[in-house]
Amino acid sequence: MRIEAMRVGVYVDAVNLAMNGGFGMRYEVLRAFACRGGATAVRLNAYLAFDPVRAQRDEEYRVGQARFHSALRDMGYKVIVKEVKWYTDETGMRFAKANVDLDLAVDALLQSKNLDRVLLATGDGDFVQVVKALQNNGCRVEVVAFDNVSAELRKEADLYISGYLIPGLL
Repeated sequence: MRIEAMRVGVYVDAVNLAMNGGFGMRYEVLRAFACRGGATAVRLNAYLAFDPVRAQRDEEYRVGQARFHSALRDMGYKVIVKEVKWYTDETGMRFAKANVDLDLAVDALLQSKNLDRVLLATGDGDFVQVVKALQNNGCRVEVVAFDNVSAELRKEADLYISGYLIPGLL
């Protein structure tokens, strides 16, 4: 009798991680962690923000982002880029927004029918319902994050592990 390898999907909320202790995370180490025990990575998705306004005026940013995206693709990640949009609030203050949550949630839910385990790399509590839905689809859901991790997200996941505890992740 042949035992098939566990099928894993990795979904990285890169914006959330970078803002909460995970800047400089090594994506190849995250992949190895997700595939521990002989599992096979079926999906590797990294959700990133890109500021086209900044890229126009800042060559270092533009080139650095292009290199980063290319490196992720070379490691087997699909790079999903959300452009930063600039808004002005009622006080005249400008702020940027590039929320990847919906894209990540829809992809994880649609792709979960081909997965046994889903690793969400985020600490964002907005994903609690996504975790529940993935579990209802039969997936084991693991969460990896660094700082400012939603307590409810930690509780809902089948496994929560601090990224600081994964050797070589940072």
